[in-house]
Amino acid sequence: MKRIYHSFLLVIILGVFYLGFYPISIDPIARKAPPFPGLKGDFASNSKLAATKLIKLSSPGAESIAQDSMGYFYTGLANGDILRFKDHGEDQKIIANTGGRPLGIKIAPSGDLIIADQKKGLLRLDSLYNIQLLVDQFEGEQLLFVDDLDISKDGTIYLSNATQRNPVIVENEAWEQRASGALFSYQLETKKLKLLEDDLFFPNGIALDDSEMYFLFSETLGITLKKYWVKGPKKGTMELFTDSLPGFPDNITYENGLFWVAIPSQRPIEFEKLYEYPFVRSIIFRLPEQIKNAVIPNRYAMLLGFDETGKVIYNLQDPDGKFDYITSVLQVDDQLYLGSLKEPNLGIYTLNNKTNE
Repeated sequence: MKRIYHSFLLVIILGVFYLGFYPISIDPIARKAPPFPGLKGDFASNSKLAATKLIKLSSPGAESIAQDSMGYFYTGLANGDILRFKDHGEDQKIIANTGGRPLGIKIAPSGDLIIADQKKGLLRLDSLYNIQLLVDQFEGEQLLFVDDLDISKDGTIYLSNATQRNPVIVENEAWEQRASGALFSYQLETKKLKLLEDDLFFPNGIALDDSEMYFLFSETLGITLKKYWVKGPKKGTMELFTDSLPGFPDNITYENGLFWVAIPSQRPIEFEKLYEYPFVRSIIFRLPEQIKNAVIPNRYAMLLGFDETGKVIYNLQDPDGKFDYITSVLQVDDQLYLGSLKEPNLGIYTLNNKTNE
C-alpha cells in the first residue's frame, strides 16, 4: 500500500513540476483585454451574410482582393499563387507565384501589383508578371510577417509587419500577449523604408482615408482600430479609433467614406479573462492540443462598416459561418468581394441599399 501511495505522490509531484516549470516556447506577460461590447446594439446578431454567393477558387486562402483600372481582380492564395479573375469569378488565371504566402495586395499608381507576402516581404508584380523584391529587412533585421498595405497617390506604401516573435505559430501571440509588430512606410521612388511605429500587438489591415491625411489600421490581437496621421499638425501621431469590437479585426479597406473591417473570428471571452494571469496561461499551454484548442471560437462570419467618425454603418453577420474567417472586404458599387484566409472560395455579397444592409 505504501508503495502505491509513494508512486501516486511521485506522479502528482512530477505533474505539478511539468505543468508549472517545464520549458515552453512562449514567454507570457500580463495584459488587459479591451472591453467586450457583446453581440447587441450596433453589433446585434443577424444572418445577413448567409446570402453570400460563393465562387470556387483553384486553391484556398484568398486573403485579400484588389481591382485594377481595367476591371480585373487579383488575389493571393495559400500556395503562393497570384490569381486574376473577372467580376463574377470568371476567367480565373494564375499569373504568378511568389514562392511564399501572399496576404495584402494593392494596385500601385503605375498599375503594378504590390504584394505583402508573409514569408518573402514586400513584392512588386509588373505587367509582364515578373516578381521583384522591394524590401524584406529593416536595419539588417529580417521582417518576419509582412501582412498588409495601402498606397498613396504619390506612391508611398504604408505596410504592417505583424510580429517578430511568432511568425509560424501565430496563435502563440495570444498565449504570450507580447507586442512585437510595427508599421512602416516605403517610398517606391527612393526605395527607402522608414519605421513609423513599433511595439504594436499584431498590426494588420491598413487603409488610407480619401484625403490621405491618415490611415486606419488594426491591431488584430490587440482588438483595436487606430489612426496614424501621415500629414497635417498631427503627423507622426496615433490615436484610438475604437477598442469596442466584438471580434478580432483584420484587413481594412476604404470606399466612399466607409472603412470596411473584416472580422475573421469572434473573441474567446472566457480565455480573455486569463490575459492578466501569465502563469495560468503557461500552465494551460503545457496541456494537450485538444484541450488548448477548446478556446478557439466556432465558425462565425462578420464584417463591419464604419464611417470616418467611428460610427457603425453596416453590421453584417452569419452565425453559421457559411463563408467563414473573412479577412478582407473590397466594395465595388453594391458588391462586396470577400476574402478568407482559410476558405476554398471567394465570397460575393450584394448590399441592399434600400434597407441599409
